[in-house]
Amino acid sequence: MTFANTYIYSDRSIFDLKTLLEAIRFIIVNSILAFIFLFLTVEEFEWSIFSSRERIKDKVIDETSWNIKTLI
Repeated sequence: MTFANTYIYSDRSIFDLKTLLEAIRFIIVNSILAFIFLFLTVEEFEWSIFSSRERIKDKVIDETSWNIKTLI
């Protein structure tokens, strides 16, 4: 490349406001999803422990989209 066809530009800051807001949004959204998944997992374990202690032999049919077994 010669001097005639090179470009001169100012360095862009890596941490500008738009990138920072996108990173914060990404962290918040994934934290909410992780909390929901954690709640579903804890609920599944809680039901297993409760049903084994109480000697419950009922079959639970969960057809919701939030069923932990269908998510995994």
